[in-house]
Amino acid sequence: MNILKKAFDKVDGLIILAAVFLFSNFDYNNLSLLDKIYSASFTLWAIMKLIRLYIVYKNERRG
Repeated sequence: MNILKKAFDKVDGLIILAAVFLFSNFDYNNLSLLDKIYSASFTLWAIMKLIRLYIVYKNERRG
């Protein structure tokens, strides 16, 4: 649990809440360019967050 506290902060929680709200309201049959850009940016954010989680995990095991 300590690793999650180091990898995530309050802004990340807000990003996740915004993503849940926006993804639940998308019209997936008719995505606009803005919807596609948002989806891509959220995917990149999630990948970077997973990498940060991995780095924090590796540092915790060493320390």
